Amino acid sequence: MKLMKSDSGSSDFGLIGQGVEISGQVSFTERLEVDGKVTGKLISESGVLIVGERGKVEAQVDVGICIIHGTVNGDMSAKTRIEIHRTGRIHGDITTPALLIEEGGSLNGAVKMTQEDSRRAAPNFLPDEAKEKPRIKGVV
Repeated sequence: MKLMKSDSGSSDFGLIGQGVEISGQVSFTERLEVDGKVTGKLISESGVLIVGERGKVEAQVDVGICIIHGTVNGDMSAKTRIEIHRTGRIHGDITTPALLIEEGGSLNGAVKMTQEDSRRAAPNFLPDEAKEKPRIKGVV
């Protein structure tokens, strides 16, 4: 695995390049891009997992955000969201508060939508008047 500095210089990210195969448990904090193959388990409390178009993941995935352009075989859990882009393929069950599937993307498995982070991110469209408790007026 190769660690690189981002353009901003503030955080590191890992890259599993084409032709590289890793088996076992992979833990990361900021960002991991997979263009090779990972078998086993991918874990990050709040990090971003990006599976490139040529990337193949055969693992249990538990991350903050997951962006899929390649193939994932295994159950996935994301604390914030999962994105399946047009070339992305997931074969397994997913658990996430937000799911985006681009036209052409594929999901073959069960979906469980959680409320973990979506409450904080959900906009409140009610006007201020509607937020107040309703007052009941009656005739005495």
